[in-house]
Formats: sequence, structure tokens, C-alpha cells
Amino acid sequence: MIQRWHILGAGAMGRLFACKLLRLGLEPVLLMRAGSSRRETLALRFDGREEAYHCDAIGLPELQASSIEGLLVTTKANHALAAVQSCRAAITPGAPVILLHNGMGVLEALAGSGLHLLAGTTTEGAYLDATTLVHAGLGETVIGREGDSAPQWFKPFSESAERISWTSEIDNALWKKLLINCAINPLTALHRCRNGTLVDNPVLRAEMELLCEELAAVSAARGNARGASCALDWALSVVQRTAANQSSMLQDVLQGRETEIRYITGYLVAEAKRLGVPCPRNEALLRQLDSAAASH
Repeated sequence: MIQRWHILGAGAMGRLFACKLLRLGLEPVLLMRAGSSRRETLALRFDGREEAYHCDAIGLPELQASSIEGLLVTTKANHALAAVQSCRAAITPGAPVILLHNGMGVLEALAGSGLHLLAGTTTEGAYLDATTLVHAGLGETVIGREGDSAPQWFKPFSESAERISWTSEIDNALWKKLLINCAINPLTALHRCRNGTLVDNPVLRAEMELLCEELAAVSAARGNARGASCALDWALSVVQRTAANQSSMLQDVLQGRETEIRYITGYLVAEAKRLGVPCPRNEALLRQLDSAAASH
């Protein structure tokens, strides 16, 4: 069993998973870009209650060679490659490196790195309110490696109440999350609206449906029958369940941060071109958001 897990990405999701690991009796260590070793207090608010958790934090420059036995990467997709490289020398050979971010493409980019890579996707909702971590919505987390059964170190996760499960078909899980993100995030970011507006506004509802037609066509060409038949239903279900939420891409736009569009719609468009499937509406969204980012 891996007792000590390092978490790369100390934002809302990284801190939420630090709390989860602590509840499992494991020892999370938050990796910081700078600063010295210290104890970090995590104030977690959920359902009107607040709890305090405590875990170690360490600056990346203080990491020693082969000191990481298990790594959970919770940075944004657009920062993940550089983040993993920043602690590469500290990762023990064969240590599991779990990529837990929106979008796709990072796993492929790291394929020749020699790291033992796994991927994950989560529907947990969390954000930081000043110094308090708000657990905004319970979700489920799926982690896996294509074709592999769950390793022994995963047992504490699967036997817990944290709703973390293993899959040997992680590509299907990642593709489903990608389709949902493609249908929702770019539109909310472009129109600066909450998720629910995509069903309340007839024009945006129609645009989302047209996007999903393209997503379904790419899924069919990729051999993903579920994506081909369920893309719109998946997107509508998430929009209705999270109507009051701001997508992560909208939050990035509002705060002037770089978005994950290249790993979400950008990945979808690249797959469409590889498969010879036209997707002009997704391409247009990609250009619009790229242009908006370039103008800031």
C-alpha cells in the first residue's frame, strides 16, 4: 500500500482530494511551487458544516530524488505537462502518476516519459472562497489504466465511502467527460453565462444541440457507440444538475486566466480531423475563444 501521496496542484480540487486521502487514513503532501516545508490547514465547508484538516506541504525545490511513491496531478490540463516535469526527478521508478484534469491530450504527450501513468475523471464540485475550500457538490471519481485491473494499492480507495472506483476502460470515461465539457464549457465561457442558461435560452439550447450532433459524429467515427447516441443526453443531464454553476472555463475567463480549451475542444477538433469528420461549429468555438484569449 502507498501511504504517502504527493498532490501536484494545490487548488480547490487538489485540496479536496487531500481531505479525501486524510479520511482514508493516508498521508497527503501538497506540492507548492515555492516555500518551505510546513503544516497546512485545510478548512472544508460542505452542506453548511465546516471541518478542519491538516496535512504537510512542501516546496518543489525541496523535493529529494525518488521521494514520491504516488503522485496525484490536479493542475489544469494546460499546466500539467510542465508541472509533472518540475518534479520528474523526485518520482520513484514505477510510482503511479494519476492525471486528474479536464480534457484529453496530456496522457498522450507523456506517453514516452517512462512514468507509470494512470488517468482519472471526477464530477466532484469544489471551489476556494478566500481561504475556505467549499465542497459544492458530491460527485464520483473514476481512475484507471486501459486494460489493467485494479492494483493492490488502490484497495483503500475502492473500499472507502469516497465514491472512487477503478475502471479498465478509462478511455471511455475520459471521452464521456470530454464530450460533456465540449458541449457546455466553451459556450458558457463565450457567452459568460451559468450552465443553466444553455437550456433556458432557446438560441443557446439550439447551439448546444448542434455541437452535440458533431460530437456524436466524431464519437461514431471513433468507435464509441455510447458517445454517438448519448452525447446530448449527457450534456443536458449535467446542465440541469449544475444549472446554477459556473463552468471551470467560464471561471478562468472571468479571472483572466488561460483556459483548457486546447485540451477540450482543441482535442475534439484534432480527433475529428484525424478521422475525417467535419465539425465546423466546434472549430468556430475554438477560434473564438483562442481569439478572445489572445486579445487579453
